[in-house]
Amino acid sequence: MILDRQLQLEMLQKMSTTYPEFYNFREEYKFGTDDYNKVVSNLYYLMQHDLIESRSIMDSKSMSGLKKPQINLPTINQNGLDFLADDGGLSAILSVITIKFETQTLKAILATKINQSDLPHENKKSMIDALEDLPAESIKHLTTKLLDECVDNLPAAILLIGTWLGSF
Repeated sequence: MILDRQLQLEMLQKMSTTYPEFYNFREEYKFGTDDYNKVVSNLYYLMQHDLIESRSIMDSKSMSGLKKPQINLPTINQNGLDFLADDGGLSAILSVITIKFETQTLKAILATKINQSDLPHENKKSMIDALEDLPAESIKHLTTKLLDECVDNLPAAILLIGTWLGSF
């Protein structure tokens, strides 16, 4: 296969040493050789995944009109640098998603789960009534406790999921 993960990593690392300028691969790879063509293909692949700038590759048109990609000005971009960073770089920080649930949404989720339970109707009603009377801070505390309980019972949940998936 012409795509080579190790070569891609090495090229990204080399380009990172000259960032924001380009890295001159033409000094390392002679035009027209198999190694040169392999580097061009891997640079093109990195460009398609937006890890390097589009100016890294240029299309050269032959006399017959065929386009052939060639090394131009290989330059790593912010996505490539973040890819190399052990912590994911700024992309990891900027891509954090915070999910906030409104009190009424949490109450509705909990009430639905209570209604789906095997409890007697009277118990369900009293629990839902008590739930409706809880202030927002108490709902937050209850939700935290429920999440803790879920995490504590994660191994059992994983076994249950595995059993369910195995039944197909």
